[in-house]
Amino acid sequence: MGLSRERDLNELRAGLERWLGRPVGNVARPAPGYSCETLIVEDTLVVRLPPVGDGIFPVYDLAQQAAAQDAIGATGVPVATPVAYEPDPSFLGAPFASMPFVAGPIPNDFTPADEWLRDLPTDGARRDVWRSFVEVVIGIHGAATDGLGLRAGLVEEMAFWDHYVGWATDGDPPSALADALGWCAANCPTTEPAGGMLWGDVRLGNVIYDDASCAPNAVLDFDMVSVGPAEMDVAWFLALEQVQRDLTNMTVPGFGTRDEAVAIVEQRLGRSLVDLAWYEVFALVRASAISTRIAVLFERNGQKSMFKVGHDPTLGAAVARIDAW
Repeated sequence: MGLSRERDLNELRAGLERWLGRPVGNVARPAPGYSCETLIVEDTLVVRLPPVGDGIFPVYDLAQQAAAQDAIGATGVPVATPVAYEPDPSFLGAPFASMPFVAGPIPNDFTPADEWLRDLPTDGARRDVWRSFVEVVIGIHGAATDGLGLRAGLVEEMAFWDHYVGWATDGDPPSALADALGWCAANCPTTEPAGGMLWGDVRLGNVIYDDASCAPNAVLDFDMVSVGPAEMDVAWFLALEQVQRDLTNMTVPGFGTRDEAVAIVEQRLGRSLVDLAWYEVFALVRASAISTRIAVLFERNGQKSMFKVGHDPTLGAAVARIDAW
């Protein structure tokens, strides 16, 4: 079960037939996620709609996401393009975006237990997956951002998440989360490197891979796209990967180390990463804010969430790092 009410598939099929001007066969809804509603149409087209009712984010600007996705695709980073944005809600009940369907395995969020990764023939193949993921992060950073209207820089980023935490928790955030965000604001770097496109939700589970070559087929999910220093995206995947290792004491054989990831990024950027420890705390706080929102929605719907409000491991990791600062 997802976090929001699902639209009727028969009504959606009828709307798609009007939009496409032809009969439509199978319309499938993959396993529900925590963000947009996703439809797979005849295994050739993917349609994304904002959630019905409350969602994880206060605004779902699919037009902006579509423009960012096309800009990223123009750099050579593999994404599903072209993206068509339909602002007319009369077809599906809300504006939506559509893009070509891309086939291939998608690693799950708990990568050490992912069957596709486990079944790859060699550690070298798994390392190719890891290396290509790191390269994708930096490739996205080079996309053009002019005219997209994305929030940009740490001042706007801090303001967004300050508002988000209050909104996500109906004005009653866990004290540890509010304090951690306050610490980030008080210790925010006073200077920042030049900004570029940020993916936002930097996870292996947001990449479709080619089963044979282990190369990325398409990067997914631009709900959190913005503009800022590369440290934002790098810190997100480094910090969340460390939380997973700390919780499970497991890694993926063949995957590179933190130092190796940093070295690749710095070589591609042509500069050293700066203030990475702060960016990692900020990443953990942002991830905790999203986990908190998910827990709030689960509780509101009478469902059981994986972690109770204020008790997710990313928040614990953020607090531990702040205490050790």
